Amino acid sequence: MDLIAQREGNFQAIIAHSFGTLITSYALVDRNFPPPARLIYFGAFNQLLDSLPRFQVLAGLSDEIMDGFRAMLYENFGRDLLESITNVALTPRMNIPALMFHDTADNVTPVEDSRAIAKVWKQAQFIETEGLGHRGALQSKAIHEQVMKFLKDGE
Repeated sequence: MDLIAQREGNFQAIIAHSFGTLITSYALVDRNFPPPARLIYFGAFNQLLDSLPRFQVLAGLSDEIMDGFRAMLYENFGRDLLESITNVALTPRMNIPALMFHDTADNVTPVEDSRAIAKVWKQAQFIETEGLGHRGALQSKAIHEQVMKFLKDGE
């Protein structure tokens, strides 16, 4: 994101999905990335370390590989830092209007993650969808129309 912003200038909006929502929040709050006018989050992820068991299952990795990966992360970044990276801690510190979507049938990121984030992020409008799964909202024409309206309302 830094490289794109250096070349193209500040973003008018950022659209992030799943794990990307957490990285976006972290960049905006703790890495001083220039804030956009609007944020759109799909299937928001809440806690960084919660991603490890989910990733293990999706990738079919052994406990031994994950234990080594976890140890490497702790050694390079520190457990305290990794545990502090949560959207429920980061989003209240962002003064940016946001639109969030999360599907109740998401089998990758639980909808409870977005529900928890929406409770603490006062500038976020949360829309819960049904039957779209983890990636379906990204292809939904009805969702695209809501996103476009949200973006245009911010102009």
